[in-house]
Amino acid sequence: MGRLDVITGPMFSGKTTELLRRLQAAQQTGSVVVAVKPRIDTRYHPTDLVAHTGESFPARCIDAPAELLKIEADVIGLDEAHFLRENLIAVIVELLDRGCHVICAGLDRTSFHVPFDEMGRLMCEANTVVKLTARCSVCGEPATHTQRLIDDERDIVIGGEGMFEPRCRTHRLDETPRDDRPS
Repeated sequence: MGRLDVITGPMFSGKTTELLRRLQAAQQTGSVVVAVKPRIDTRYHPTDLVAHTGESFPARCIDAPAELLKIEADVIGLDEAHFLRENLIAVIVELLDRGCHVICAGLDRTSFHVPFDEMGRLMCEANTVVKLTARCSVCGEPATHTQRLIDDERDIVIGGEGMFEPRCRTHRLDETPRDDRPS
């Protein structure tokens, strides 16, 4: 049987860095490793997985979770898993049934403090869940929230520094979670 590891936390907590570390370690054992990212994530590079630190790893870009089923690998690392919503859990379970080790990294909630549904389902299915924290951009304490700094009502906005900040519970803007937003 396969194995599912989920890496989650707010923006700037090191999720991609941890994913890259695990993929490199799997490569060193001789495993066939394939990194994957959603095609819409072009922030640092059009195809490679790139952490905020500048570390990178060659990756395949996909538009939909079903494309993961075409990949032949011992280990598949999926970055920004929260961007892929439709049928992600079903596809991951099929990969696990094939014996694949899948490592997913992504945000656990939107900047409106509403859970990303598929990430929650992945965490329930996971063998291990690593929840990282960042440093609050206001006080430096552990941050579990992502604060949006731009005026945009969409749940998914591709961005980085200057658009989002990690915040602790005390310093996140007091926005009540809204259940009427799509997840």
